[in-house]
Amino acid sequence: MNVIPLVKALLWVSLIVSITPPFAGAQKINTSYISTTPGSSSVIWIAKDAKLFEKHGFDATVIFISGSVRGIQAILAGEIPIGEGGGPGLASARLAGGDVVAIAGNVNVLPYYLVSDPSIKKAEDLKGKIGGTHIAGTTAEFALKVGLKRIGLEPAKDVSLRVIGGAIDRMVALQKGIVQFTVVTEAGKAIAEKLGYPTVVDMAALQIPFPQNGVYTSTKLSRENPDMVRRYMRAYTEAIHFFKTRKEDTIKIMSKYSRLEDRKTLNEAWDWHAKFIPEAPYAPVEGYQLILQDMTATNPKAAQANAKDLVDSRFVKELEDSGFIKNLYKK
Repeated sequence: MNVIPLVKALLWVSLIVSITPPFAGAQKINTSYISTTPGSSSVIWIAKDAKLFEKHGFDATVIFISGSVRGIQAILAGEIPIGEGGGPGLASARLAGGDVVAIAGNVNVLPYYLVSDPSIKKAEDLKGKIGGTHIAGTTAEFALKVGLKRIGLEPAKDVSLRVIGGAIDRMVALQKGIVQFTVVTEAGKAIAEKLGYPTVVDMAALQIPFPQNGVYTSTKLSRENPDMVRRYMRAYTEAIHFFKTRKEDTIKIMSKYSRLEDRKTLNEAWDWHAKFIPEAPYAPVEGYQLILQDMTATNPKAAQANAKDLVDSRFVKELEDSGFIKNLYKK
């Protein structure tokens, strides 16, 4: 056996490995999720725990940032290159000149329920009561206002809204009697009903187009490093497939991150989101249009804005046109 050529070959391979940038195999990235309740943020958890980020070349650190507005702010500050956020936060940021764009939509309807103290028997009884809400610009805050308007109440006049915080904090405030009603997602609804707080308004049943939760980045990053965005979206769409097709594994991950062990709550959260999370997660232009229309009363710039400018659909479209998404569901 001629050893010299073999040694040369091995040296050549080692040279190639040594000059290959380390991020080619595992590019470090911070990415964020905005909710600890089992549901749409579970896609990020799955991408991490099922090693889908790793599969597509990322050494990802997933960070919890409470609320869609803060999620968007982290992207604007450059702390998170790609992460979760909600439609109202994006619209506000863009109208203020911020460089952020929606590249995907996770849940594209308004998946909220208005729950109340059991003493409130019908929607009209909410008049004059105190409601618990999230900070201005969050999807929860927007949903609460929409829900009140749908039952004929004017949020600024007919009720008193108190900023409490995230979903868990709002439920605690309801239990302590600090507020008499609040707004929750599907998982929160299951918890509320278990505690004896009935649903007064089912907004999910209304199928209102809305960018409840999505993936956001800067236009600068999508322009200068589209490969990074493409790889992120491959991991993300694979995580959606995992969510929809591997219920038991998904529920374990949901329980881990949400710290919930109640099987009924986890089951209901999975059932709802498996139905509403799209296989091809396009950001909903019509949902952003709804937000802009709502904002025109307080921000004149909203009337001149085009909802299409808030969305960059090319990465999802590439995955769909190439057959990447379709092939996932053939397996």
